[in-house]
Amino acid sequence: MLQYVRRWVVVLAVIAASAVSHAGYADVLSDPMRARNLSPAIAIFGVPSWEGGLDAVSDSRFLVTGDLASHFRLNQRGGETLIFDGETWRFNFVYERRISSRWSIAAEVPVVRQWGGVLDDVIDGWHSIFNLPDGKRNFRPEGELQYLYDNGPGPGFFRVDSGTSLGDVMLTAALNLDAENDWLLKFAIKLPTGDEDLLAGSGEADVGVTLLRRAETRWRSKRAAWYWGAGVLHLGESETFPRVNRKWVGIGVFGLSWQPFSEVGFKAQLDAHTAFYDSALDELGRTAVLATLGGWWAIDEQRALTVAVVEDLIVRAAPDVSIQIGLEWTF
Repeated sequence: MLQYVRRWVVVLAVIAASAVSHAGYADVLSDPMRARNLSPAIAIFGVPSWEGGLDAVSDSRFLVTGDLASHFRLNQRGGETLIFDGETWRFNFVYERRISSRWSIAAEVPVVRQWGGVLDDVIDGWHSIFNLPDGKRNFRPEGELQYLYDNGPGPGFFRVDSGTSLGDVMLTAALNLDAENDWLLKFAIKLPTGDEDLLAGSGEADVGVTLLRRAETRWRSKRAAWYWGAGVLHLGESETFPRVNRKWVGIGVFGLSWQPFSEVGFKAQLDAHTAFYDSALDELGRTAVLATLGGWWAIDEQRALTVAVVEDLIVRAAPDVSIQIGLEWTF
């Protein structure tokens, strides 16, 4: 049932084990995790990630992440009707390159799959074991894809066919504001390269500016770090989702990390964004706050494997749970 998940875990494990170990270990202590709201109506926009940039000894970095989110939302309010029933798998391929002592540039290419998925049975079992509410999941067929939005006389959105597509490409330029790389200013533009009918893109360009502050410290005699960031996005008018989106959105992040072992560390992070739409539905018109718990294994001085689980703290503003696995190389 989870053959697709197992396949990607095996692929990442094989890649991780393929090289010879080095004397040191990759240092991702103060790098924020790449948490993302994968709600189908939100993920089409260009929310930049919060990477901390390249370290002092690396000229480039390659990163691949796989994100999985299960959706089940039924809502109707104020003349709007919404159904999100399906799964989003999103694979991101990122290359970052230093172009001077203070500037670096990066390109992120996502591949998005929308389909019925494999997690419905797992989630139903989890709810049953712990006697948790299932949000009426049992009233709908398992493994079904249906994305629907209707606002009365206006245009709507409806999709029941699975598909895979290139997403919207993101280009960024990052500036280190100090010699210690504790302050990072990033400029981002998202290009409309994704398939709009598959909700792999918005059909318009988005631009954003973010500021990240991070610092290392010690806790229980072990390395630790904290970081926070704030930013603003200017959104193009979406040609994908029929509800008119807002022009300006604020985003923010706060996180802590701790490295109790030489190769292994843990992180806890909060991500937030303001509403993307003027809508009476919580899924569209509500501020979202995401909590992420994860960790990393520094395979050697160039590679690190990360795993994270993302939970919505404001119900219905994001998927209940998202899972992420990532592997990065610096060279």
